[in-house]
Amino acid sequence: MFGARRTKTLKVILLFVIISFGVRAQERQSRDQDEPIRLNSDLVTVTASATGPNAAAVKTLKAEDFSIFENGVKQKIAHFAATEEPFSLLLLLDISGSTREDIALMKRAARNFLGELRFDDRVGVIVFSRDSELIADFSDARAAVATAIDNIGMIEADEEGHRFTAKTGTSFYDSLYMAVDNSPLKEVEGRKAIVCMSDGVDSTSKMGFKDVAPMAERSEASLYFLELNTEAATLEGLLKPKTDSDYVNFSQSQIERYFAEYDPHSPQRTMSRETLIPDMIRTINTGLYKVARRELRLLSERTGGRVFPVKRLEDLAGVYKQIGDELRSQYSIGYYPSNRTHDGRWRAIRVETGTQGVNVRARSGYWAK
Repeated sequence: MFGARRTKTLKVILLFVIISFGVRAQERQSRDQDEPIRLNSDLVTVTASATGPNAAAVKTLKAEDFSIFENGVKQKIAHFAATEEPFSLLLLLDISGSTREDIALMKRAARNFLGELRFDDRVGVIVFSRDSELIADFSDARAAVATAIDNIGMIEADEEGHRFTAKTGTSFYDSLYMAVDNSPLKEVEGRKAIVCMSDGVDSTSKMGFKDVAPMAERSEASLYFLELNTEAATLEGLLKPKTDSDYVNFSQSQIERYFAEYDPHSPQRTMSRETLIPDMIRTINTGLYKVARRELRLLSERTGGRVFPVKRLEDLAGVYKQIGDELRSQYSIGYYPSNRTHDGRWRAIRVETGTQGVNVRARSGYWAK
């Protein structure tokens, strides 16, 4: 009698335990379903380029050869690969009036650059003067991209033979905006880069450096600039008489940009462009090129790219070859930040190597969103 009662009691306890365990399991499952799943969401990945004393790409480094810091604090490397995966590249070509005489050379160099890329790399092309246009997409076959480059035309002169008119200009920042925020590149995963051939001197964009720079930083694309040397040629056109077919004048936005940068309270800020004396023209031209060069270097430094000064257009082919070699021999380094807060602030990144004679270049930071 006692044994039967004891057995019955044990069965009741066992049933209670089973029911309680099931309820807790259901609560845990429900809680897990309600919480968002986060897979590697905090992994920060940096693409790094390493070059030796002769600026040649160094392709033999290992994870232990690198150190990475965030806001000065050393981080533990969680991912490393000598990056051989394909990349998506947007080629931006400045075809504004100052390059008209050399358009054939520019096209040939750009077309030869396609030969530096691997067959599985994807390429798009944007051309710009006053307007920007995507003339080749990532989905286009390589032969179609080459044909699009071959079909790039020259800036047409007006009826009186002037090639710099109210319809011409250089919308440098509008083209960059198209590249980083309004092109197929924005939706691309994996490695991506923008290679832009221009002097960087903007004359007709609606956007500006302060608008485009944060977008470029968040795009995760490395920006490379082939910096054309057009300062002397531009000054020559600025100092020509209006009757000359190569006469060129500042745009109003260029005047405003110069004085905002160098002398915001100057009474000359509101003067007509046509009344500027030669010395002032020279001063403004020099100032605009200084601003452009500084901004190109800031954009490349923030995104892990590079500026290649091009003194002669004949040098374009060699510079394109350098960029192609660098893109083919980069390293992918990833880490989970020791500072896990998502405060929206800029986090500075520094990548170093202890290998003697090797310089490392990577993007200088990211926004902790």
